[in-house]
Amino acid sequence: MVYIPTELVLEILVRLPWTSLRRLRLVCRTWRDLVHDRTTEMKQCRDAVPLIVTTESVYVLDDQGSSNSKAVTPRELWPGRTTACNIYKNMEVVGACNGVLCLCDDARPGGAITLLNPVTADILALPPIPCAGVFRRHNTRRPGRSWHQAYSFGYHHATGQYKVVHVPCFFKTKETLHVFTLGEASWREVPVPDARCRLDAGLVSVSGATYWVTEGSKEKIMAFDHRSEQVRSTKPLPMSARRPICQLTQVHRRLSAATSDQIHGRGSIEVWVLESTGMEQTWVHQQSLRYLPSPWPSVKLAHPNYIYREYELMFGDPKGQGQKLFGWRLKPTNYVTRSECSVWNYYSFDKPLVSDIRGDVCRTLEYIKTTESLSVYRRW
Repeated sequence: MVYIPTELVLEILVRLPWTSLRRLRLVCRTWRDLVHDRTTEMKQCRDAVPLIVTTESVYVLDDQGSSNSKAVTPRELWPGRTTACNIYKNMEVVGACNGVLCLCDDARPGGAITLLNPVTADILALPPIPCAGVFRRHNTRRPGRSWHQAYSFGYHHATGQYKVVHVPCFFKTKETLHVFTLGEASWREVPVPDARCRLDAGLVSVSGATYWVTEGSKEKIMAFDHRSEQVRSTKPLPMSARRPICQLTQVHRRLSAATSDQIHGRGSIEVWVLESTGMEQTWVHQQSLRYLPSPWPSVKLAHPNYIYREYELMFGDPKGQGQKLFGWRLKPTNYVTRSECSVWNYYSFDKPLVSDIRGDVCRTLEYIKTTESLSVYRRW
């Protein structure tokens, strides 16, 4: 029997898709342990670091220094639009799963999707989404809207499948959802009546589903299950939370919804987390944040990931110099039960948590380094 060194086996395993790794775990105990301890998906839960997306670049916060109030020095992972490669000129980051970035070219009708592994520079351009009779041109009455806002990128741990989802929104003439599964050859269409997405609340793909908030006075949170590919609404927020949802986020791989209001001259952000047990769903009031609205009337929770160490991450522009990333220290730092975030006076908090970055901060994601090949998913 030929002996294969463990490090060589690992070099092979890390380049395989997760669907293959599931079968290879059954070969022997040694391979099972290698897959569990050394491959990307298993490391994702314990080793993921924040990924900061700006209008010009992408950074990771993998500095393991002391966790204090001083600014964190980021590391540029991908130069984004400033790269010498012209194909990235109009691309925006949609999401990240297991170290793979999902990019959308906003210059193409409907948005063209490309997957990128920034470590290996491996890219995979997906087939174009069907546009004939589906998309209208950009609506000039709704400025600030772009094709990438209607996309989400997710991963289902049980099936090992990556999916790109395009939700129904005002871009579309048909109330349909489009989904592309990596390893397949084309997009599929799922009818979704009366569930047009309110794009400013964002999309979140977490725990094997993609979530969005519907437009209109009867606000609902819709869920597209990546396994069954069926759409349903989640349980409504409690009556005590019946304020407009300002943002969908996630807390430790669970969906969360943030509502905002003004109370006695102070800004208020309430965060609710959706707990699921079998078929039962319950909204748990996770956190309350209070802040002085002046001089930052437009402060908002970072999304979709807003927890970093002992901080709540926030977006704000106090000096008119572009949107920056700030952190509120949690009090107490307990994410399992409800925790109150201390009141923070913005007059005394004028230094961003993250410094030395180019562009306005627009998204916060999770990232784990991977060498997984994307070419194995090409079927067209």
